[in-house]
Amino acid sequence: MIKPYQRWIQFLYGPFFIVIGFFYRIYKSNRGRVETLITGDKVSFFIRNGTLVILAIWFLVWYFAPEGSSDRLVEEAKQTIGGLKSLSE
Repeated sequence: MIKPYQRWIQFLYGPFFIVIGFFYRIYKSNRGRVETLITGDKVSFFIRNGTLVILAIWFLVWYFAPEGSSDRLVEEAKQTIGGLKSLSE
């Protein structure tokens, strides 16, 4: 038999733990899917080469930009990287 205070605790805090459990199960299943994707040869090949293609495109944008714009691109990149470092600290 459930005591009255146990009913109150279940009424007040039960939904909270149900929601936390729901999100945990989704997180756990998604992490499993991501892990199987990353370990696949085709996916890792695509991610690696996609990153290199994007890097090459940005290098070409910087290289063919007019003089004033290339300096501005470099300054923006420095500020962005500095901003990312400050966020991680």
